[in-house]
Amino acid sequence: MAIDFRKNANVLAYVHSFAKAKDKTPSDPYVVDGYELHAPPELVDRLKQLMAYTPEAELQFAFGIPMLCTPRGRVFATAGGTWYLCLYLPMNSTWGTAYAEYGNPWRQGYASPVGRSNTEQHEAEMALLMRAAYSAAMQVDEHS
Repeated sequence: MAIDFRKNANVLAYVHSFAKAKDKTPSDPYVVDGYELHAPPELVDRLKQLMAYTPEAELQFAFGIPMLCTPRGRVFATAGGTWYLCLYLPMNSTWGTAYAEYGNPWRQGYASPVGRSNTEQHEAEMALLMRAAYSAAMQVDEHS
């Protein structure tokens, strides 16, 4: 599966606007597919952990941004900055804050608790959020 550029035009146009082409060198682990990685490896690892809650999802990179996409190529989660996730959530979601850069219904929040240990309760909430984002993305394809 690959990211469908047509289905994800808003997201991809935005991340392309700050993408930085870069050659990979042995001393620079922050380069993926010819672009500077815009998330630390630990955040990419966190996104991989969260992907376990949506087993049919696949990790892809677009312009240096790690993304999870559905089998139909629709992006439903991205990671960037030091600890942020953006999720494609139903319009009634209150998690995080609206993320206008991607358009509705994207929201941005923390991938893990900041300044404290991850708890079972927080992880259960993240599992529900990941499943909701995946489901919302799949429903868009079913109705289009």
